[in-house]
Amino acid sequence: MIKNNFDSQNKQKSAYYTNRFDVAQSLPHEELHQKELLKELGALVKDSYNEAGLDTIWVDSQNILELFTRLKNLGFEVLTEMSAIDFLSSRGEFELFYLTLRYENNGRKISRLKVKTTLKNGECIDSLYGLYRSADWAERECYDMFGIVFSGHKDLRRILMPEDWVGYPLQKSYPLKGDENAAWYEVDRIFGKEYREIIGAEQRDSARIDRGDTLNFAQIGLEPSVQGIETTSDSQNENLHRFPYQESSRPLFLKNFSKTPKHLDKRR
Repeated sequence: MIKNNFDSQNKQKSAYYTNRFDVAQSLPHEELHQKELLKELGALVKDSYNEAGLDTIWVDSQNILELFTRLKNLGFEVLTEMSAIDFLSSRGEFELFYLTLRYENNGRKISRLKVKTTLKNGECIDSLYGLYRSADWAERECYDMFGIVFSGHKDLRRILMPEDWVGYPLQKSYPLKGDENAAWYEVDRIFGKEYREIIGAEQRDSARIDRGDTLNFAQIGLEPSVQGIETTSDSQNENLHRFPYQESSRPLFLKNFSKTPKHLDKRR
């Protein structure tokens, strides 16, 4: 079992140079285009606006199931996306958003709506699994990556990470290079601890370059960075750094494969 040693601080925050007098621009908020929704949803809506052409409404987290029940009765029968953003270090809460669609006039008109809510750390929120089947994997991924629990979900378990994994990778408290305590996780689970010295720890340095790794990097061999490398007489080293573009017996450039004139088929 991996130790859980994460705190709520933002470990992914980097000190890049920024102008201290620069103010980040935000998108302007306009009036809601689908104003009839305010009448139908009533007091469930805390705030509403149109941002970048997309209608957006805010709702309390405890009213999320009731709100989407009404929205589905109003024709919003498609839930296309659902996820969250970690604001634990700054506000002590998550920000959840849902994207839903309504088709009108036999699909000739599509109405889009974004629903947003906030959820305090450690609180639960109602699942939309009973209303939208597309919420199944979306909520499982949100649980797996952020640790948010959805009450009423039929099968709430991890979908990407192993079941015994500790920590939630999309929380900002999770290190960008991954949990250092899990560097031996795959080796121990697949091969056993006795293979640690043979296989070695997981490589987490993003700047590390393995010239023999042709699985993740396609190496042609005639790049400027490879031309000046001194190679030894080792056959493996020779094959590693000298890959020709084509057969050495062929001309360097092929201009015409055939001298037969080309005829355009005008029947198309």
